[in-house]
Amino acid sequence: MTTNIQTHHTSQHDNATERVPENQKKGFFDVAIVAAGFCIAMSGLFTGASIAVGLDLKQAIIASFIGNTILSIYGGAVGAAGAKEGVATPMLARPGFGRQGSKVVSLVLALSMLGWFSVQVGFFGDTINAMFPNGGFLTTKYVAAFWGGILMLLTAYYGYKGISLLSKIAVPLIVITATIGMIVAVKQVGGWNVVASMKPEQSMGLGAGIVMVVGSFAGGASAQADITRYAKSTKVAWLGTIFGYMVANVFIIMAGFVTTVATGIGDLPSAMLQLGLGIPALLVLIGAQWTTNDNNLYTSSLGLANIINVDRSKIVLVSGVIATLVGVAGLSNYFADWLVLLGIGVPPMAGIILADYFFISNQKYEYGKGSEYCQWNINAFISWAIACLVGYFVNWGIASLNSLIVGMVVYIILMKMNKDKKIGLIGTYIEP
Repeated sequence: MTTNIQTHHTSQHDNATERVPENQKKGFFDVAIVAAGFCIAMSGLFTGASIAVGLDLKQAIIASFIGNTILSIYGGAVGAAGAKEGVATPMLARPGFGRQGSKVVSLVLALSMLGWFSVQVGFFGDTINAMFPNGGFLTTKYVAAFWGGILMLLTAYYGYKGISLLSKIAVPLIVITATIGMIVAVKQVGGWNVVASMKPEQSMGLGAGIVMVVGSFAGGASAQADITRYAKSTKVAWLGTIFGYMVANVFIIMAGFVTTVATGIGDLPSAMLQLGLGIPALLVLIGAQWTTNDNNLYTSSLGLANIINVDRSKIVLVSGVIATLVGVAGLSNYFADWLVLLGIGVPPMAGIILADYFFISNQKYEYGKGSEYCQWNINAFISWAIACLVGYFVNWGIASLNSLIVGMVVYIILMKMNKDKKIGLIGTYIEP
């Protein structure tokens, strides 16, 4: 009886605050398809539309590949740590930031992802209404936002299993329908040679295009461990992550780019609708939003589970309904700037986790009963603050990457200087 209760709790909690058991680990296909679903988002389509303003086809392909290579490297490193230890990003933060310090990390991650969930719900309602203004009650923006939010909440409620199942269905559908949309759009303007010969009125430069690609998913890559903690090995985690960025994210960015260049419309579903592809357009919109936004809510719930001792599934229900209602009301538009500010803090957080895991702790963490951490690691918070300032005020290069690297370097220096004397390590916490 006790075993059944414990199994039920673990299932509902989705191993949010403990290591994933070996018998629940997944192979390459499962991890890769979830990573792909996370990457295939409306934001990727809009990134492609944005770089279409200042890059030609060849430059866009190069920018997309270089940008996603950068995301693959640091997202892959976070993901590999998560796979080896079998824990999500908030748990990875415990040894480096301290037990209480990791709650601050969890809160930043949770608020950022929950906020974006709410923003995307509102955006979903607006887009459904714009695409189908005469569709009746279900396509009014408030109603569409509500049922869209509930759909996204459902798969997040069931955790990794729910997200995996959705991704296996939605990702192939999105790829097929988006490919059809691109082909029809390109055919309309005279073929691929015409698209390749089109030049933007003003060039933004290849470097700026790379910055936009990396910046569009820097926060998501920082939480890659939330997906790859279920990977059977670090190799599976790396390959799954690389597939997500180098295949899925490149595809969705280029779909946005090509459609914008061919039709002049920077919104793939709207462009497909105008081309007479109503059902495929609807599938792309719902699928792209759903497979990413359930990940946003899922990641948020893992962060909150590190703070409060409540089943992760219950956290999803409560926070998901609240975030959906906020999105329905349109209130999320008022804190979009605040979410961007929170987003600046996420990549350096990942940098500090990477620095502690790979350079300070020699890729070995202890979790479970009897594991010992400090309560607060002030060195981590000093590094985080300096990195955030660099990310916010330094305009050269890629802000998210700058802050990540600065966070890593400063943390390594401080810990090497202070670790023997345990300067900056406050209090002791032993896992009960």
